[in-house]
Amino acid sequence: MRQLFLLVLSVLAIVVSSGCSESYPKSYQPLPEPIAITDINLYDQNAQSIHEQNLMGKWSLVFFGYTYCPDVCPTTLVELNRAASKIDSDEFQVVLVSVDPERDTPKQLKGYIEYFNPSFQAWSGEANNIENLTRQMHIFFQKQPHGDDPKAYLMDHSSQVVLVNPEGEYVGFFTAPLKPDEMSAYVNAQL
Repeated sequence: MRQLFLLVLSVLAIVVSSGCSESYPKSYQPLPEPIAITDINLYDQNAQSIHEQNLMGKWSLVFFGYTYCPDVCPTTLVELNRAASKIDSDEFQVVLVSVDPERDTPKQLKGYIEYFNPSFQAWSGEANNIENLTRQMHIFFQKQPHGDDPKAYLMDHSSQVVLVNPEGEYVGFFTAPLKPDEMSAYVNAQL
């Protein structure tokens, strides 16, 4: 009887372990199915045109924010820099997409992003083109008045970091608080 019990327990353990899926970092949320990113029409910090092809051929960590952000954006870029320092590959990039096209000119983006890491990309564009990309990547953003000056405002925005595969597909996202070691280990495992 004991041998039968051990045999059933062993078979059950094999069945359960064979059905286990890939292990993910705790801060990473994979999508059930990848989403192809299409119709990108933006510009980068060098005023060069950006299209969906700029997300192809490498893994990308994409963060949405803006250069006047008082807290979340600089903190996130510091964490992304820590993660990027542990990823040694030409098949990897970090991209900040500005949700504040009124203030984030190419010159503004260039000075800002190079402060954190000169190899990072910073993209922006017309509001409708930014909205198109944010919808595809499930990102929320909106302008919020700040103080008495009608020209003063902040941008509320999602804080997750989107992972895009080399086929230009949104495959998942990392949630706050970001863990650079987990992020870099996961991306390195994909390379």
